Order: sequence, then C-alpha cells, then structure tokens
Amino acid sequence: MEKNKITIEIGCIHSKIMNCLSDEISEDLWKYLSFSVPNAKFMIKRMPWWDGRKRLFNKKNNEFLTGMLHRVCKRLKKIHKIKNFCFIWKMEKPEKTLNIKWNDEYVLRDYQENIVKNCVSKKRAVISACTGSGKTIVVSKIIQELGVKPVLFYVLSKDLLKQSAKVLEETMPGLEVGRIGDGICDIKNINVMTLQTVYIAFKEKITIEDAKMAGMTLREYKKKLSEDTSHVKSKGTQIRKLIKEARFIYFDECHHCSAMSCEKVLKKSPDSYYRFGGSATPVRSDNSYLVIEGLFGRKTSEVSASDLIKKGFLLKPIIKFIDIKTEPHWVNTFTEDYDFHITENEERNRYIVKIALNAIKRGLSTIILIKNISHGESLKKKIDEELGINVDFIYGETAKKKREQAIKDFSEGKIKIMIASVICDEGLDLPILSCLIIASGGKSPTRAKQRVGRVIRKGSVHAEVYDFIDVGRWTAAHSRKRKKMLEEEKEFDIKIVPIEEIFNKSGKLF
Repeated sequence: MEKNKITIEIGCIHSKIMNCLSDEISEDLWKYLSFSVPNAKFMIKRMPWWDGRKRLFNKKNNEFLTGMLHRVCKRLKKIHKIKNFCFIWKMEKPEKTLNIKWNDEYVLRDYQENIVKNCVSKKRAVISACTGSGKTIVVSKIIQELGVKPVLFYVLSKDLLKQSAKVLEETMPGLEVGRIGDGICDIKNINVMTLQTVYIAFKEKITIEDAKMAGMTLREYKKKLSEDTSHVKSKGTQIRKLIKEARFIYFDECHHCSAMSCEKVLKKSPDSYYRFGGSATPVRSDNSYLVIEGLFGRKTSEVSASDLIKKGFLLKPIIKFIDIKTEPHWVNTFTEDYDFHITENEERNRYIVKIALNAIKRGLSTIILIKNISHGESLKKKIDEELGINVDFIYGETAKKKREQAIKDFSEGKIKIMIASVICDEGLDLPILSCLIIASGGKSPTRAKQRVGRVIRKGSVHAEVYDFIDVGRWTAAHSRKRKKMLEEEKEFDIKIVPIEEIFNKSGKLF
C-alpha cells in the first residue's frame, strides 16, 4: 500500500478498498462497522462461536456497503492518519429519458423543496420526515426531476400499494404507474411494488428478525404482508428482470431495512444508481441503523412533527395516558401479562368504550387500535350494544372488499368509529381521523410516533390520543417506552391522567 493513500472502488451496492490493508486497519474497520444484534444472547446458545454482533465490513475482500463510504473515509483519516484517497467510480449514471409533467396544483412546501434538492444532488439519502409531511409527494417530485427508468417504489402492504400509486399518478398527470402486488403485475417505467412480491419472486423467507424490526410477532408480520401472489407465479421472470434492471429505488418505511431479508431484497438491484429510503423514525436504538445507512446513504433531511406543528401544517395533539391503577397480577410469561392486564382487563376495556362513545357524541372520527382479534371482538360487542349499530372491525384476515369499503366509509365520514388491528395501522391513510385510542399497548416506540402522526393531519380540528399507563410485568415498561418516545416531540401536549379525573361532572372528557 502506497503510504497514506487509499484507493476505493465505488459501486451501487458495495464499495471495496483495493489496497492490501494492514491487520490493524482491517481489524479496526471490522469492529467499527458492526453492531450488537438484539436478543443475540438467545441465538448464541445455538451458535457459541458467534459474538452476537453483525459485521458490515468484510475482512477477506475489504468490502462494505456503499452508503457507509463517508464513515470509512472519516475513520481512516482520524484514526489511521490516511491523508489521500483515490476513488474509482464503478456506478453508471443513468440518462434522463423520461419527460414527466408535474401537476401544478401540488405546490411543494419549503421543507419539501429542500428535501428534493438534497436528494437530487446527493443521488442517495435517507429522508427522515414525520407522518403527514408528504413523503410520497416529495419522492414523486424526485422521480419527476430525475426522469430515469425503471423506478421501483417499495411498500410494505397491499393497502399502501394503492395509496402510493394514486399519489404518484395525481402528482404526475398523464403518467401510468405500474402496480405489482396482490395479484396484479402491470409493469411500467415507474412502479410501486409490495415487499411480499420480491420475497416470493426470489424465494426469500420472512424471518422473525423482519417481524421484530416491525414490532410484531412473526405471525402478525406475515399477516400484514399477506396478499394474492398469483402474479408472481404467472410473471415471475418479468418481475425479477425489472428488479435487477432498476436504476432508481425508493423504500417506504425504511426502518424495516435493518432486517436481513429486506437487506437481501435491496441487493437484488445491482445497478440502482439512485437509492432513497423514507421513514418517520429511521434511526433505531439498537444501532442497526448502520444497515439502513449502508443501503441508502446518510440522513440528509429531517422534519419532525413538532417542526410542522410550529409551521401550522399539522395539528397539536393532546395525548392522555390514562392511569387506571389496576392491581398488578403476578405472571410468568408475557402472554399471561398481556391477557390479564390488557386484553381481559375489564376496567381498562370499560374506559376504552366510554372514551370512544364520548368522542362519537362530540362528532369525532375515532379509531380503536387493538392487537388481539379476541380483544377487538370483545370491544366491538360492547360498543355495538351501546350504539345499537354494527361497528366495523378490520384486521389482517378481513375480506379485501369489506376492508376497502370500511376505510372508504370512514374517510368520507359515513361512519364515525372503527376498530382496527395493529396489522392495519401502518397502512391506514385517514386525514379525517380526530381521535385515536391505543387499546393495544405494545413496546415499539417507533410505531407510537407513527400512530400519533395519523391523527394530527389537518383533516379535522381535533387531534386526541388516548393511551394507558399499564402495570404488568412487561406491559408497564412498554407503556413507559411509548410515553418516552412521544416526549421527544416538544409540541406534543402529553398528560398522565388519573382515571377518576378523566371525566368531569357533566360526563365529558376534560
């Protein structure tokens, strides 16, 4: 190796140090570009030779994910005193071949213009923007500005497939957007594709790691991604060809990409010169953000809910954590904890129903989020009896037409209340939502912020969120995590409310 000079070959997915590195430098990069895998201690029992860390630097060939190039160079400069770098670009920049019109009715806000400018200039980036910030419109503008093909816009669910394609077509009039997922394979220059389609096309399995990244059990995550896969069976060759030839990739909710399966999916497009990921909360507490950064590059834009509340683009939410003070019950497993303190907690359920009925009386469009189907059915029965109507309850196994009709009726204000499982909550786009009751509990701080984001859009004049201070062996810690995450937003009005003070003497929510 020439003294103080490093040559790096840069590709779309991987980059490689061409020099013969010293053992010291190689070992340092191997340790530096790594993170501890969550719950690794349980896996180490089966693999005692493993230290529980995921390594992102290959010592055998000096290879790493391209998005971490800045980290590698900074480390070599600071720690190993390397002064000179020579970069060999192996990435072929695609030509602008599409002349796409823009719908002038969609005038970008100042922060949206900044995101577009940053992304177009940097070629790859993580867009950190809160729910309600208009990420899909931003990505649509980036696609229009760059004008390259083919484009892949990855989404997690069949619900988001339709929503995203609709926005792209509205912002770029005259453009036909391809839809690939849930039994449909209509390939165009610009395409929205479900993650499940790629898994099936390349015979990749959904793992428990994927589910944990989404804050779900493996069964719940598989339900969320479930769809008609007949399109892969009939047109699998065309789908694989499209994925391999993609020159522009956008991955919605990119915080999922830390999972091995998502990482494999994004490596199926070796010539994807433009790579962008979007999420309200891309940075993860377990440091697996290194994978996201490696796949998409650095976080170049950050727009929080508080930023947009201050600017008047989002509503200021009132978030009430109800302190029921249920007597804790000793349990041995999380399932027992969840059943006793949440699903079968009669006092907690009674107040969920009471809060929902009060919100409906005040004309607020209300959604109750649950995790277990039995919990949803129990709450539905109680509310049905009180209102004398058949309340809609949608979950992973709800028939497609029934779910679509329920969401349409709610969006149009024809129904004021709906119960939904957490499997549906990430795919719901309901600007009219005014009141959200989180009956499900849960430990995912990421999802906590996303949920609040769905109720603070300017489709209504109210933004109310109700959650609970739980008391179980595990559920208590989970509720503290949710509250702590929400407290990061300075503009969120968060209160802990004793149960005896939740309603005033007139019976109204105070």
